[in-house]
Amino acid sequence: RLQKEEKALRAALHEAASALTASRRALADACRAQVLSELEDLGMRGARFEVSFAEDTSLTADGYDRVEFLLSANAGEPLRPLSRVASGGELSRIMLAFKCIEAQKEGIPVLVFDEVDTGISGRTGQIVADKMKKVAQSRQVLCVTHLPQIAARADTQYLVEKRERDGRTRTDVLSLDTEGRVEVLSRMLGGGETARAHARAMLYRS
Repeated sequence: RLQKEEKALRAALHEAASALTASRRALADACRAQVLSELEDLGMRGARFEVSFAEDTSLTADGYDRVEFLLSANAGEPLRPLSRVASGGELSRIMLAFKCIEAQKEGIPVLVFDEVDTGISGRTGQIVADKMKKVAQSRQVLCVTHLPQIAARADTQYLVEKRERDGRTRTDVLSLDTEGRVEVLSRMLGGGETARAHARAMLYRS
């Protein structure tokens, strides 16, 4: 009786794993198209992205498949595993691309980005900031950042600082008004009157 029960359960398990593989493969094509569209918006034109499947007859909690993301960040480069080829800036943009795709689903009202600016600066930083601003039109976006381009595009900005008081380290969170934002942004830009003027221009643009 137990052997029959085991056989029936194994058959059901293999059927479920096969259905999961079929579902993944169907979604992989849509995922590829969406990721490439987002990466183009984020300044990675010419990038290629694929979802690779390595099937195994042995079952795991994830079914049959071993799924891997493959990336070619620049024209002429071969596709390689994402974990091995992407630079810090490329990883930041790819993560943002995935988050933007996720945000399109119903029931995700808030997105949190913790230092999405890692490895990026200059023009790329502005592209990422503009993309986040666009996402924030339909979702609440919270972002921890050290990049002035991103901070300047926020509707509301807070300064988070650690201070030592009475022998203990405490974290202060200060809501910034316009002048406070100018001061903090100018510090991010290196300080001085030129940085202050630049900070005001960035806020005005936002």
